[in-house]
Amino acid sequence: MSDVTDTTVGSRNEHPAGEADGGGAGPPRRKRRVRRIALVTLGSILGLVAALAVGSYAYVNHVVSSIPRIPVAYLVPANAPGSGAGQTFLVTSSQVGPTGDAVRDPSLGNQSNVVMLLHIDADGKHGGAVAIPQDTVVNVPGSGARTLSYALEKGGPSLLVHTISQVTGIAINHYAQVDFNHIAKLVNAIGGVDITIPRASRSFGHTFSAGVNHLTGVTAIYYAREPSLSDQGRTLRQANLFRVVLTKIADDHLLTNPVTMVRVLNSITSALTVDSNMTNSDVESLVRNFSHLGGSAGTFVVAPTRTVSGKLVLSAPVAGQLWTAIKHDSIAAFARQYPATVTPVSVP
Repeated sequence: MSDVTDTTVGSRNEHPAGEADGGGAGPPRRKRRVRRIALVTLGSILGLVAALAVGSYAYVNHVVSSIPRIPVAYLVPANAPGSGAGQTFLVTSSQVGPTGDAVRDPSLGNQSNVVMLLHIDADGKHGGAVAIPQDTVVNVPGSGARTLSYALEKGGPSLLVHTISQVTGIAINHYAQVDFNHIAKLVNAIGGVDITIPRASRSFGHTFSAGVNHLTGVTAIYYAREPSLSDQGRTLRQANLFRVVLTKIADDHLLTNPVTMVRVLNSITSALTVDSNMTNSDVESLVRNFSHLGGSAGTFVVAPTRTVSGKLVLSAPVAGQLWTAIKHDSIAAFARQYPATVTPVSVP
């Protein structure tokens, strides 16, 4: 009796489901077909992603390879003993005329309006930029008390690196020159930037209103080069322009978005000339780190200076603490202690 009951139950469990679907093998076959389609689709997507990744890497490498390299002496490898934490880049700008055209007057030499130490902390996610007015008088090796612009004009990037290394005690790992013609292109590539100006002013025929101004490429140049400003005023404006550009790149994820990455990367790399020691991976790492220097991750300050007998010189006690802060990845802490050195958001 027990055996008959088991057979009957088994029989009921085998057939009704199959009959309801038109055959016992129906559902498993459909499920297997769906799984196969899903696997093929997933494989196709992964293949496309891999192809895009390889293509993107090849493109980035191609673009970075096109950046001009120049020989620069007195640079220290980032991993050299005693070179400190993180990496420090010396950044200058090439000459730019009133409307953004490059100046071709040989008598002006290699003068720069931007002399900046760009420091990337050891974690690669924080850092800061320290602008130094180009007319600051320092001890230029072999020439005595001269301005930083004189050092660049007299001996090019090598003498400027040597000078700043001796003045600050900071090991400079790389050098980069920024072409302000292409900064205009970069500003356009990121959709322009918003700059706050405390009072109305006029530069090369363009009027800036008091308050927030939306700048495109050429008006960004007018903002950075306003003739009525002192050299220190232009230094502040150019440092502020760098900050808002980097902040927008970071906040809008323009280097991680495939749609915007190509045009922004092209604009950044076309603006750069770097030292011949920089490999493609070094440049790619620097560009990636740009996205970390916007907002709270980056601190922008101006080296403390004072005027003595009509000459602009560094304020030794505070400047010394700034150089130490750079060496120890603590620019943000320095800025909190000396808020007056922070590049103002609203520059006259």
